Amino acid sequence: MAPMVYLAGQWNAYHEHWKDEIKKTPGFDFFDPEIDADQSSPDTFFPQDLLAVKRADIMLANPGVAPSEGTWIEIGYFLAFHTKAPGDKCLKLIIIWHETRQPRWSVDFVMKAGVIVGTVGMAQKYLATLKGRFD
Repeated sequence: MAPMVYLAGQWNAYHEHWKDEIKKTPGFDFFDPEIDADQSSPDTFFPQDLLAVKRADIMLANPGVAPSEGTWIEIGYFLAFHTKAPGDKCLKLIIIWHETRQPRWSVDFVMKAGVIVGTVGMAQKYLATLKGRFD
């Protein structure tokens, strides 16, 4: 069974259709809440998204600009299941942090949580390195 990657963030955040690019990475199954969850109401998609986050082996997040609160909630929930102690860095959490994302100081805080990359291509390359950890 292929590792499950949860794709957090809006489909057009900084790089239009970035999720489609990531899904081309071989050897993984992907959960895209915009496609795989019932988005008709928070009463349906919020629990479905969090259940998928809990089951995911890897999270790849591309937080856009506000409102991206859902992405940060998903990231925190993923960390709760994939770290042993508060403050641990999770190498299965990949966050795309576009160079123009503001405020700039906040990236220092976010770097403590997971692996920060600057582009979709860099995210794909790092994701590919994780494949061997599940074989």
